Amino acid sequence: MGTETRLPATAAGSTFAAVLLGAGRQIARRRRVLTGRGDEKFLTTGSGNRISFRVNTTTEPKGSDRPLIVFESGFMATMEHWTWISEALDGKESTVFYDRGGYGRSRHGRGRYRTPRPLTPHTVVSDLVDLVRHTRGERRVVLVGHAMGAGIVLRAAAELEDAVAGTVLLEPPAVTAPSGGPRTPAVSPLFVGSMRAGCGDLLPRPSWAGALPEHGARLRDDQYRDARLWEAGRREADVSADLGVHETLLACAPTPLTVVAHRDADLTGYSGLRPAAPHVLDGFRPGRLLHVRPAAERAAAIVSATVERVAATVSATVSTTGERVR
Repeated sequence: MGTETRLPATAAGSTFAAVLLGAGRQIARRRRVLTGRGDEKFLTTGSGNRISFRVNTTTEPKGSDRPLIVFESGFMATMEHWTWISEALDGKESTVFYDRGGYGRSRHGRGRYRTPRPLTPHTVVSDLVDLVRHTRGERRVVLVGHAMGAGIVLRAAAELEDAVAGTVLLEPPAVTAPSGGPRTPAVSPLFVGSMRAGCGDLLPRPSWAGALPEHGARLRDDQYRDARLWEAGRREADVSADLGVHETLLACAPTPLTVVAHRDADLTGYSGLRPAAPHVLDGFRPGRLLHVRPAAERAAAIVSATVERVAATVSATVSTTGERVR
């Protein structure tokens, strides 16, 4: 065989081997993502999605009178992104963290073969509503939403009504008109296809990776390079414009309503909130509140203070009327 014949054959063989290696690594990565930490619980929601979540219960005696805190992540984020806040609240508050359908161990689709269903804003919100009803028992809840999650928790609060004792919005999007907000940039189907083919290893390390705790770094990296996370992101980008925050939602939100944002954020639509003005923080890049430990711990303290206000209100109601608010 001549040189001219061997070179293309060698190149083709190397490319094929690289594709097989990448696909093999993608399969192994997906297996680790589906294994998770091992402490997740599962709920099949009314939409057919199988949601993974973690419940952390306070060990403090006063914990039984305090509301449950349920956290909603932003776009293409998993519950691993809440690590600093989770650790700051561990043993002090009862918390629930979860992954939306397609992220982490959560599955998108119905039935044995996970038949895909069209994603709608209602689907996203109803999964959170189902999770709250499944986990809260007799307790009221404080809903905490980060970034895109702010719009989700406000819509869930409207459905859950009196079960919600308060809401906290972390780095919420700018307030828009009720007709819809800006759409999140779409994730290319070609990009998702390349991820399925095993190109996850080629992604650069995300800028936030080194700011989160070292423990759990392997799982976070696997999730980031997992094709199904990007598939979930592509679905959510299509409905993101209908998950924004607008004045009507804010007007109907249960109080206390607390907003925490970067000093440079556009807080025009939130500045008139009562009884408290938004909390403005610095020491982190916009969009990275959860990833910088000091900022995340300050946010956790604000969340805990909101819970304290709610618990005090409940105690005052009980002492006055003898009836507990549900």
